[in-house]
Amino acid sequence: PQVVYPGGVPEHGGSGRVVLVIDRSLSMGLQEAGETLLSRARDGATDVIDGLPSGALASVVVFGDEAMALTEELTTDHERLRAAVVAIQPTNETSNLQAGLHEARRLLAGEPGEVLLFSDEAGPRTVPDARTELEALIELGSTVLPMPVHADPPRNVAVTRAQYVPGVDGGTLTLRLANYGPDGLEVACEVTLPDGQSIPIFVDLPPAGEAEERVTIPSKALGGVGAAVCTDPDLPADDARYFHLPRVGASRVLVVDGDPGDTPTRSEVYFLERALAPWGAAGSARGGLLPDVIASAGVADLDPDVHRVVFLANVADPRPFGPLLTEFVRKGGNVVLAAGDNITDDRYNAALGAILPAPFRQARSLTDAEEPGIPLVLPPTTDHPLFKPFSRSGRAAFAKVRSHRVLTLDAYEDRPDEVTTLLAYEGGIPALVERRIGQGRVLVWTSTVDWGWSNLPLQSAFMPLVQGIVRYLGGESGSGAARFDGTVGEPVRIPLPDLAVEPDITGPDGQPVRSRIEGSTLIFRPDAAGAYAVGLPDAPPLAFVAVNTDPLESDVRRTDSVVGIERELDPERFVVREDLASASFGLAFVLLVLQALVAARTRGETP
Repeated sequence: PQVVYPGGVPEHGGSGRVVLVIDRSLSMGLQEAGETLLSRARDGATDVIDGLPSGALASVVVFGDEAMALTEELTTDHERLRAAVVAIQPTNETSNLQAGLHEARRLLAGEPGEVLLFSDEAGPRTVPDARTELEALIELGSTVLPMPVHADPPRNVAVTRAQYVPGVDGGTLTLRLANYGPDGLEVACEVTLPDGQSIPIFVDLPPAGEAEERVTIPSKALGGVGAAVCTDPDLPADDARYFHLPRVGASRVLVVDGDPGDTPTRSEVYFLERALAPWGAAGSARGGLLPDVIASAGVADLDPDVHRVVFLANVADPRPFGPLLTEFVRKGGNVVLAAGDNITDDRYNAALGAILPAPFRQARSLTDAEEPGIPLVLPPTTDHPLFKPFSRSGRAAFAKVRSHRVLTLDAYEDRPDEVTTLLAYEGGIPALVERRIGQGRVLVWTSTVDWGWSNLPLQSAFMPLVQGIVRYLGGESGSGAARFDGTVGEPVRIPLPDLAVEPDITGPDGQPVRSRIEGSTLIFRPDAAGAYAVGLPDAPPLAFVAVNTDPLESDVRRTDSVVGIERELDPERFVVREDLASASFGLAFVLLVLQALVAARTRGETP
């Protein structure tokens, strides 16, 4: 049979108006016989352009998630069109055929013409979703001619789901794989955790079916975005599935509020809480961890299997839980002490003297409370892990931190791997001092974490410093576990906490990603799958975004066709012709031969 359109043209371009629509979505990266479907589409499109009549008006439209015309209007400059087609690059986006046909209709400007479609037409929704645009083109008298670029048969294996669930040991990662090919096969996969730990597995897949595999996560693992990669030579672009993994093992932060105040803003830890978890409850709703904030009486709830870092903020009397904290540090836990009016040297020396960098003395006023205070000296380098986030010129922010009152210490000497002065004020007065005891650490901030003695909470360095301290001590603050998801090519919207500085977004390749802010929402459009980090300049990441390709785009099978939709929309547009003359002649000839053979046999049998 031959499908003929009424008024059909003898060659492409005979109508005088031609639009080539080229699919560059993820599925067009499918490889067959050493080349991709997109490569075939480019070759076919350039052949058509080379064969167009010299005066034919033409243009090219490419589409993935969105459609784009490569010229503003139809043109007779075929060389320009050819060069544009050769330069078309693949994307990891979905197939928005509707947008591609709409752009073609715009270029035709209400006049009939030829629309040549170079697409695999793959996916369960690609063609049906374009039905309205096909109908609009047909009503204009235009012809939509599919130029097939299909694999025969199409094959692809994709990881369509990867989800972590806490549980025994380190929990479980559940993977779901789909086989879109006609043959069963075994696939080699590798799960890579955010800290680089690797877990190899093999998955058996039935023909045109799915399989699930469960992977046990180690009892200790850093949080972030991991990847499950299943090698597939047919369509490598969707071989990986990225997933969120909270820190596994002791990682929580316990904050002891030594002066709760009569309102939240008067609390000693008001600023500290927000530095630890900028997204607050919103981050928790998305899988983030809020710090555990308690009064002094609740320190008995300290659990070494859960908590990694303890902040004591202006706590008056640590003697009731001094042995507990001392044992916590000796077994690898970490404590951060912040000063304030409630602290007395004799109580702290009696309770925690064995783990302090030096014995405490009384508090000392550096200036009058009404004066700005004494500034911090810049860290000499950013080589220390605590200051690495400030390596991009952020070190200067420390010079704006001033205190008018500090807690003093007995004279001490810095000793490598034991006692280190990390920050100091002008004149050499200690500001942040570290003591190491085995795998545990104690940090003493000699001023306050509210604005009682210092302006630190109001400075841009405060949140990065607090986040850096927690990460340095091996814990995970609320922001470190704030998790968001995204799809390649689609806008990702992240509600912002109350930040004075616009966050940066870093892509999987480590490069900055363009973004914008609308109201209180940060928006960016990822063009590749992988782990994206959201953070302030010179600070650890505030949140992670796991971006994946659309699972529907991995289904490379064709379930509908443009021709089929057109036939439904306008059956009269198709004429089916059968060349019966040659077939009838051949049949008559065979019958004559058979008749002659039968007659000859009959004569031979007659006596």
